[in-house]
Amino acid sequence: MKERCRSVILMLLAAGCVLLSACGKSGETATPGAGSAEAPKSETPAAPTVPLPDENTLVIAISDEVEGLDVQQISYANIVNMLLTEPLIVYSTDLTKLYPSFAESFTLTDEYIEFVLPADAKFSNGNILDAAALKASTERFLAISEYAGDLDTVTKVEVVDARTVRYYFSEPSPYSLATISCVFGGIVDVAAAESVNEWEFNRHPVMNGPYRVEDWVAGSHIVLKRNEYFHTYNPELKNHGAPNFETVVIRFIPNAEECLSALKNGEVDCAYRAPISCLTGTENDPAFKHYTFQQPGVCYLNLNTERGALTDAAVRQALTYAVDRDALNDAVGGMVYPTFGFIAPAQAGYSPEEEALLAEKLMYDPARAKEILAEAGWKDSDGDGIVERGGQALRLNMMLPADRASFTVVVPVLQKQFAAIGADVQVEYYEADFIKEMMRSGEYEIGSRAFEWNDADMLYWCFTEDSGYGWDDAELTALLNRARHVNDVAKRTEVYAEASERLAEAFKAISLFSDDYVVVSKADLDGLVIALDDRLWVNDAVKK
Repeated sequence: MKERCRSVILMLLAAGCVLLSACGKSGETATPGAGSAEAPKSETPAAPTVPLPDENTLVIAISDEVEGLDVQQISYANIVNMLLTEPLIVYSTDLTKLYPSFAESFTLTDEYIEFVLPADAKFSNGNILDAAALKASTERFLAISEYAGDLDTVTKVEVVDARTVRYYFSEPSPYSLATISCVFGGIVDVAAAESVNEWEFNRHPVMNGPYRVEDWVAGSHIVLKRNEYFHTYNPELKNHGAPNFETVVIRFIPNAEECLSALKNGEVDCAYRAPISCLTGTENDPAFKHYTFQQPGVCYLNLNTERGALTDAAVRQALTYAVDRDALNDAVGGMVYPTFGFIAPAQAGYSPEEEALLAEKLMYDPARAKEILAEAGWKDSDGDGIVERGGQALRLNMMLPADRASFTVVVPVLQKQFAAIGADVQVEYYEADFIKEMMRSGEYEIGSRAFEWNDADMLYWCFTEDSGYGWDDAELTALLNRARHVNDVAKRTEVYAEASERLAEAFKAISLFSDDYVVVSKADLDGLVIALDDRLWVNDAVKK
C-alpha cells in the first residue's frame, strides 16, 4: 500500500543458505575429497513439501512473496498480513462506513478516537491484550513504522482503564483512520517482539489476527494455523470467533500458467489477484467461481511542465483529450476501470458525481486536441504526421513500468492515440521504483505512476510539494490539506471534489484507469468476503 518496495529478506535467506552449505561443522570450508576415499556426491536439495487442500486446509495462491510478517516493520502488505492481523476498526466492504473490528466499540470525535477492547482479549500466543498492551503496540508503531506519519497529529495515547485507550489529536485527522483500519493497524505483542531480534519477529510475529504463523519456506509457501483466541466485531462477517479452517497455506506462484495448472489440478483452492490467464482459463468452467475488486487508486501519466514542449499548457491539454480510455480498456480485455479523476471508487472520498463531471470535461476528443494545438501554433508543415512549432517537432519520451501488466498492454494504443493528433511519443520501460526516482529528480518528460491506498488522502502524497514530484500549486495544496482535517464524510468528499476540479484545470497529469483484480476459487469454496478494494476475509469460508 502507498509506496511499496520489496525487502532484502529473501536475499539474506539465499545468502545464508549459500554460506551454510559451504561450511563444515567447525565453520571451516569443506573441501570435497579431503581426508576421504572419494569426494562426496553433490545432491540437489529436495523440493519443499507443500500441503494440499483438504476439509481443514485452505490453500491460496498469490504471485508475490510477502515482504515480512510484522506489520510494523514492513512497507508492503498482502493477504498473508491480512490473515495475521485484525485492526481495531474497519471500513465496510463498500468503503462508506467505519465499523468496530477487534475493538468492541469505538468513539470518534474531532479531539480523539476511543477504543474499548473485549474483556478477554488475547494475542495469538495467549498473552493478555489489554489497554496497556495496545498502548505499547501503538508506541512501537509510532517509533518504527513507515506509516507513523499518518498518525502525526496524535498528541497522546492514554490508557483510560484496563480495556479503554484514547488517541488524542491536535486537529481532526480522518486520514489517520485509513492506517488504523488497515493491516498496518494490527496490534503487535511488544513483549514477544522484545524477546527476539527484529529479523526473527518479522518472520514469526505475535499479533491478534485470525491466524498465526507456523512455518515460512522461502520461495515456496507459508503455513498459518488458526488463532483459537481470535474474536472480531466486524458486522459484515457472520463468524465472529476463530475461523473455520484450521490451516491456511499461502503458496507463492509467480508463473501464470503454473497458477492455472494448480487451480485445475486441485493443488490450490483459490488464486488471489489471479493472473488474467487464470480468469480466461476458468471463466466458462462451472468448477470455479470468480470475484472481482478494484485497485484502490489509479494508474496515471505525469507531465513534466518544466521540460520541452510540455511547458506549453496547450500541449498538455491536447494530450489529455487524445486519450480514449475505452480503447485502453478494450486492449486489456475489459480488465480496467476507466478514470478521469484521481480518486477511484475503491477509495474513501470518492464522488461518483464529480467523476461524471470530469468525464464530461475531459472526454476523448481528438478533433478538439488538434484544434488546441493548431491555435497554439503547432502545425504539420512538412506532412510527416508530426506537428512542430518554431522548428521544434512534438516528440516526447514516456517512461512506463515494465512490471505492471496493464501499462505494458496499453502502450501501443496510447502511442497511436497521441500520434493521431500529431505527437510522436516514444516509450522507455523501467521498473516502477526507478521511474519514481526519475520523476522526483525531474529527469523525465512523461512519467507514470500507479498508487494504491484506500483513502483519498493519497492525493496529498502525489500532487503537493510534500510529494517530491515537483508539484507547486498553492491552491491545490490548500484544498488537499483542508480535506485531511475534515471528519464529516460528506463535507470531506466535497473538498476532494474541489481539489479534483483544480487538478483537472492544471492539465499536469492524465488519469487513465484503475486495474480490476480477480479472485478465482473452486466452486465448492463458500463464504469468502471480498471488499471493493483488495481486502479478503476467510472467517466465514467453508468447503461444501
